[in-house]
Amino acid sequence: MRLRAVLFATTTILMGSMLMAPMAWAAAPPTIERTPDADRASAIARERAYAGLSLGDAIRQALIDDDLEFAFKSLAALGRASGDNSTGLYYSAIRAFSQQNYQDVTETLRDSDPSDMLTATLVAWAHVGQGQWNQAINAWETYGGDGERPFFNAYRALLAEQNGDTKAALGYYAQAQKVGELHFVRDLSKRYVTLLVQAGQNENAVKVFDEVFGDPKGLDLIDTQFRDTIVAGKPAALSKLSPEATVSSLMSNYASAMMVARMLQASEDKEDSDKPTADESADTLDADAQFVGDALLLRTALKIDATNQSARFILSEVLGNIDEDKAALSTLMPITSGERLDEARHAKAALHLSLEDASSAKALLDQIPERLRDRRWWDLHATALSARGDFKGAFESASKSVAVANGTGEWDEDLAQLSLMRAHYDLGRTSEAVDIARNLVKKLKPENPIRGYAGLFLAGEPTTHREGLPAARDSLKMMGADSRSKVSLGSVLAQFPATRAEGVQLLRDALEEMPRSPMFMNALGYTLVEYDIDLDEGFQLLLKAYELRPYSGAITDSLGRAHYKLGQLNEAQRLIEKAVEMRKDAPDPEIYDNLGDVYWHQGKKADARRMWKMAKDFGGHYFKQEQLDEKLRSGLKGPAPVERTAPVVAEPGSV
Repeated sequence: MRLRAVLFATTTILMGSMLMAPMAWAAAPPTIERTPDADRASAIARERAYAGLSLGDAIRQALIDDDLEFAFKSLAALGRASGDNSTGLYYSAIRAFSQQNYQDVTETLRDSDPSDMLTATLVAWAHVGQGQWNQAINAWETYGGDGERPFFNAYRALLAEQNGDTKAALGYYAQAQKVGELHFVRDLSKRYVTLLVQAGQNENAVKVFDEVFGDPKGLDLIDTQFRDTIVAGKPAALSKLSPEATVSSLMSNYASAMMVARMLQASEDKEDSDKPTADESADTLDADAQFVGDALLLRTALKIDATNQSARFILSEVLGNIDEDKAALSTLMPITSGERLDEARHAKAALHLSLEDASSAKALLDQIPERLRDRRWWDLHATALSARGDFKGAFESASKSVAVANGTGEWDEDLAQLSLMRAHYDLGRTSEAVDIARNLVKKLKPENPIRGYAGLFLAGEPTTHREGLPAARDSLKMMGADSRSKVSLGSVLAQFPATRAEGVQLLRDALEEMPRSPMFMNALGYTLVEYDIDLDEGFQLLLKAYELRPYSGAITDSLGRAHYKLGQLNEAQRLIEKAVEMRKDAPDPEIYDNLGDVYWHQGKKADARRMWKMAKDFGGHYFKQEQLDEKLRSGLKGPAPVERTAPVVAEPGSV
């Protein structure tokens, strides 16, 4: 299945989450032989589970599966192989944390440099885990020096707070705000403003909150509610954390801060006109390497304190960044109560949509109280209804999004317009959708990603293809040419002969950057197959994507289309019929169209026309209207594809 339907079905999800936690489109861990309980599995069983994977891929998969013991063992082996003693010490220390063996942490790092941030962080955490607040503070102050080292003030404030010294905590939080650290640790920012209210500084608390979280008109309703409690001087009282909860909180805040720091650094690098040197480029971590570092800390934080909801949200984001949405959803599932419950429902709904489960998404959204149904809620609701084929309902929700967003700020207002654009398109009102897209492109600056999505929509329409290309290309450039932007633009460009080569190259570049992403494999593989560019390579990519994500109707259809192109009509029928069943909750017209092609060449002419008519009934939601009209009139011209043997995959099941 081509990505156009997926692209516009997920635009609202991606854009609506951009300021909070970017959600991936869809993927999952490979199907491999695993024991039910990794913690109780023997070492031999765990090693057998990852047989056939490289050591790096096995570590990645172990962290997706929450098999920390295997990950630590493999990381230690990598450290020994590289001869990097400091890295080995770090992994040994984190492993000791996962076992809550805090004494081993300090023993492991006994000879490390105490003025190094990483050493000081781990030693301070170890003292916290033992309830040794003064020792933790001393360890952190040894690193802090003059108090201006990264994140010194924010973490020192939490240590003072948990040690019962509110006055010192307020002082360190104030200094953290002054030097900009609170933007990296928003959980701690909320603790700070709550402390300010408890100290009788209500006005200052509101001022600090707005400086950290931005314009109140642009907040989601959950943060708005928290701000309202600050304005009213009635935030929930802060309870003293247990040593374990404090260690877990410090770990998840540290991981979150590092992620924000990387994003800001990437933004600065993009704006820097100087080209990086070869050495600088070599130091840049790829997505999987970043995932391992982040997931190791976050999995450990949850091992210490499974109730750490912030760690669950951050880990879900980290998993989403490498297209592991099924694992991301599993990470959020334990959140069934607490102040972040509705935020979790919203995030789970977005992930269910990525995983082609529109009914579960809608059910979760319906559980969110009406008072919390902001622009983000209505946009996601419209997406869920559209995925189920309820285009009129989706239009009503998109219209409600526009009404709710009115007056809340340009960002939300423009995102609501993007949702309305898609709703018009789904109803066959292409001219109305084009008008909205044109207005967004005209009014917004090139660096605004909303402008890029509007341009991408125009570029995907034959009548406005050339018109939309500049804005779509601008967006790719302004967003740092990230892999997801490449897939979005490449999938659209590949539809048109004049830009097909450019589109295919973008898809290749994206897959090279994220070689384990089934979604990226599907994007390139389907393009190579559909346009007869390289059937063998396309088939292998789609087969690999199917092995990694056998529950995806979109990928199942793509593999069926590849078998059709190989002339293997019976296997094509089996897979595409399976895709129809898998997508019955979120039907896609292209799957019916593809199945009609198979039926026609099998001699089932009536069944073929029935499938094409079903695709036609989707209206403007499906962009192949002219081709469908011709098929319904005259059927398919020419013989069926010549049957030939499918190409052999060199390493079946490998990641």
